[in-house]
Amino acid sequence: MFDEGNVKKAIEQALSRENNPERKYLQSVQIDVVLKDIDMKKGEVKLRESVVLPNRPSKERRVFVIPTIEQLEKVKESKPATIMTKDELQKLQGNKKVAKKIAARHEWFLIAQDSMALAGRVLGPALGPRGKFPIPVPGNAEMSELVDRYKKSTIVKTKDQPHIQVFVGTENQSVNELYGNIEAVMNVIESKIRVEFIKLLYVKTDMGKPQVIRK
Repeated sequence: MFDEGNVKKAIEQALSRENNPERKYLQSVQIDVVLKDIDMKKGEVKLRESVVLPNRPSKERRVFVIPTIEQLEKVKESKPATIMTKDELQKLQGNKKVAKKIAARHEWFLIAQDSMALAGRVLGPALGPRGKFPIPVPGNAEMSELVDRYKKSTIVKTKDQPHIQVFVGTENQSVNELYGNIEAVMNVIESKIRVEFIKLLYVKTDMGKPQVIRK
């Protein structure tokens, strides 16, 4: 749907110092997909898909993990943002403040199946309003491989407004790398939403000016 040359041109403009003044931190890059002729409140379109970005961002996604005892030592090798045991999670019951902090500070939540019910009670009320969710992991799964996968995965999700915001990388990545990540995300979106319902597509950094990607 979107011409490769136009996408790359918009990325270049979004990364230029004219549109993206230098900051003291590494900015994320995102795309905004604006939809039309869709009533989101009626649930005409619902998306909640994870997409593995082919080009790993410097700012990896933060993964929260509750492994089984058997998975614990192995998962440490993959260095997720946070590892918590089932017993530690149990102690957080009723502590809404800490649950909210955990929900705010992480993008992905990998939970061993035997801890899912507990995670639902402790973290569920904080995750739901943020559009986040726990991902059940079987006890025999290679948790460290999953952590590595989700570190470079982004979430494509709809809310009650007719637009979708998706993290696609970081400002220090090349135009070609960001293009590859945008292409992967748009392939998923276009597989779920007919192209005639996509009105506009923008690319921008955290604090930069949005640049329209021309069709």
